[in-house]
Amino acid sequence: MEDKKIYMHLFQTLNSYYLYDTNANSIIKISEKVYNQLQEEKGFLVEDSQIFKLKERGFLQPIIKPEIYHPLTDKVESYMQNNLSLLILQVTQNCNLRCKYCVYSGSYSNRVHTNKRMNFEIAKKAVDYYYAHSKNTEIASISFYGGEPLLEFEMIKKVVAYCEKKFAGKQLNINMTTNATLLTVEIMEFLQSHKVNLTISLDGPEEVHNEGRVFADSKTGTFAKIMENLKVFEQLYPEYVDTIGFNAVLGENNNFKVSSDFFSYDFLKKATVTFTTVSNRDVIVEKNIHEEFSINYKYELFKMFLYCIGRISEENVSKLMSAHINKIKNSIHEYLKTPLIIDGKTHPSVPCVPGMNRLFVTVDGEFFPCERVSESNEIFKIGNLDDGFNIEKVKKLMNIAKLTEKQCSQCWAMGYCDSCAADMGEDNKLDAKKRLERCSAIRFMVDELMKEYCLLRENGYSFE
Repeated sequence: MEDKKIYMHLFQTLNSYYLYDTNANSIIKISEKVYNQLQEEKGFLVEDSQIFKLKERGFLQPIIKPEIYHPLTDKVESYMQNNLSLLILQVTQNCNLRCKYCVYSGSYSNRVHTNKRMNFEIAKKAVDYYYAHSKNTEIASISFYGGEPLLEFEMIKKVVAYCEKKFAGKQLNINMTTNATLLTVEIMEFLQSHKVNLTISLDGPEEVHNEGRVFADSKTGTFAKIMENLKVFEQLYPEYVDTIGFNAVLGENNNFKVSSDFFSYDFLKKATVTFTTVSNRDVIVEKNIHEEFSINYKYELFKMFLYCIGRISEENVSKLMSAHINKIKNSIHEYLKTPLIIDGKTHPSVPCVPGMNRLFVTVDGEFFPCERVSESNEIFKIGNLDDGFNIEKVKKLMNIAKLTEKQCSQCWAMGYCDSCAADMGEDNKLDAKKRLERCSAIRFMVDELMKEYCLLRENGYSFE
């Protein structure tokens, strides 16, 4: 009885009732009667015709306890020979700002600002390594990361020129995230002429932005300088400015509505805007989001749903919510198309192949799975430019749920878990306890996303 209860999930929208069957990785609409019976565990005891039909179709079967094993584990070495997707170059560990919530700010245990910078020889070696190991990748993607990457603009110019020669005949995407305070006419011309995919960090109106983003030397806010630079940029290259993305980091004291209203300004009319909240990963003192933030967020999400089903126009919707629909599509709709268990094996959410999806190369030429993990934790060092990948370390990070196999194999939400190795780093090892601490929050998130997915479909929205 208990196993059966664990391996399914019941939820309801305003007008309908649903069963998520983990074995089948399917969401099924059910009647209120069946919902109540299953909720009370009677459904497994009574011979109800609707429940019988569900069982006949293969649902509500005894729990399958699959082996936790990443499906690419045995093939990872050959995959990484030719399938690297993205190279991220940490061109500097320094920054001209001291943002209060930055991972380099001193508020986090994993990183601090240093004067370390990547020289051209290391960058060139990293590009060569990426070139040699991305033969099967259709698009070559290079990202510049910091600190603030534009502190190393001269070196970046040399790297871009080298990449354009190296990847001639192949589509090349150059990406950069910047605080935009160092933009000059020369830099603007370079960015637009080389079609750099630019993301600018901007948190909202002046009073919000300046709360967190200040210059290192004067500790004064950066909003005025950014807007001054953007005004010049728009005058010189208006079509390119329309392609720039903006990312807002919303912190403990941010009013979601204030930032949301700011990004409706005409200047940003064509811009793509995303947001993140302050990270609690490796944080020294936990950061909490205020209740008012959550209330405003849910209201804006409600308006986004109304827009999706054609009830209100686009201009009435917050740009900060634009990524949420994609999240529902990618996290629920697409995952429902994929078998959860293959040959008795699975891995919660099938985590990335460390280094293959995002190869993060530090100023010293060390390899990390991505820019999110702690550089101070040895477990995340998966190689270097001299020796290549440490495949055994890669395999271990791929199979992080091995540490919590019992709990994961019995969790109804295992296919939708977004718990990452980055969440588990502790004293140069992976900590199972830290992974399990997030389980309740993850199940709550999956439940909410499934409800939103079904609600939108009920009202005629197509995710295709």
